[in-house]
Amino acid sequence: MAFWSRPATIISVFLLVLLMAIVTTWALARSSPATAPGAVGPTSASPTPSSSPSAAPSISVDPSLEPPPTPETPPSGTPTGPGPSAAPTAGNVEPASDPFALSDVAPFSSGSVTLTIGISDQLDLTEWDDIGNDVQFTKTGIVGRNTTQLALLQAGEARSFSTCQAKTAWASALNWSQASPGTFTCIKWGNRRGLMRIDDLSNLDDKYKLPEVTVTGVVWAPAVKG
Repeated sequence: MAFWSRPATIISVFLLVLLMAIVTTWALARSSPATAPGAVGPTSASPTPSSSPSAAPSISVDPSLEPPPTPETPPSGTPTGPGPSAAPTAGNVEPASDPFALSDVAPFSSGSVTLTIGISDQLDLTEWDDIGNDVQFTKTGIVGRNTTQLALLQAGEARSFSTCQAKTAWASALNWSQASPGTFTCIKWGNRRGLMRIDDLSNLDDKYKLPEVTVTGVVWAPAVKG
């Protein structure tokens, strides 16, 4: 009883116990493992990026506000007018690429040939080749041989047997200003009638090349009087 009755002793024991508790708590705190940041406790959830872009908002368009379509402009150089007229031109001259119009009358012979003026320039109307003496081509024009005669087909006249049959104004020769490329010429060959087109005429004024002429034609089978 004498020991505990001393105030100084009681205070000393209290302080000693308090000091031991503080030391124990500090030791325990030191020995505890550190908590990794973010390992414990709530974490703020990071937004996960979307794997696909968000759809763009749809926009309603009033069709009445749309501008009118712009008409297409044809390429430069494209003709916009009507196509070429099929009407015959003056002198009935037509491009050499046009098809040769045969009549419904049966042909006696027909063909197409290129002749060299100055060498093989005499046309045979039986075979339509350059070995004959029915029509000759010269640097000045066309000449009928052995009674063969020629008559230009005029503008508006049909390329037919009946047209050439009705011809009365025949000539023994035509010059190139009359019978230019594209021109049709009726042929009076004995008692038969024919039609010849001048397809092409080249090198007529060339000093170093021989002129050439290409013709296409037909001689019809029916015999004609006069």
